[in-house]
Amino acid sequence: MFSDLLTRLRALFHRDALENELDDELRFHFEQHVEKFVRAGLSLAEARRRARLEFGGADQIKEECREARGTYFLETLVQDVRYALRALRKSPGFTAVAILTLALGIGANTAIFSAVNPILFAPLPYPQPNRIMMIWDISDGVRSEVTFHTYREIAERNRSFDATAITEGWQPTISGRAEPERLDGVRVSADYFSALGTRPAMAAISSRLTMPIMAPT
Repeated sequence: MFSDLLTRLRALFHRDALENELDDELRFHFEQHVEKFVRAGLSLAEARRRARLEFGGADQIKEECREARGTYFLETLVQDVRYALRALRKSPGFTAVAILTLALGIGANTAIFSAVNPILFAPLPYPQPNRIMMIWDISDGVRSEVTFHTYREIAERNRSFDATAITEGWQPTISGRAEPERLDGVRVSADYFSALGTRPAMAAISSRLTMPIMAPT
């Protein structure tokens, strides 16, 4: 395995030397075929013609040998990259547009992923986030928030969850010496932080509740 790896590395970084060795080897085998036909009584010209027919196309044999090295794909890739770089160097205007397009595409994808990742892929910043569930009410295929009466009934009959809680969106306005500022907040029931497995720094109790969050056992 180690010798095979060395052979592939040599084929990748010393391609010209290997190509010369391959040409010498093919030339040797071709001359062997010619000599065989000459010994059989054919003229040199006829022996070479018969050898070419029997030996096959040299270019095809070279391609098969390159594929056998296991580096044909990399060699082709390097050639394509070199050709692309030469083409871009000859067309600076097109090169600038291509680089700008790639930069915009990469930047847009990075921004979208940065926004979507914490919402869809990153786990919630709570202990055992995979055990936290949110329940909605669905009527005629339309999802809506669970009412407080439904939440209270679920909480009373709960046998499967460690804690149940309910939340409601809240937008308080802070006023003072500066301009008033509206904040985004949430009113929650008493068991909300127990359901999340965390503790609040400060809390205010409210009875206006509309949506439950549950944590299973």
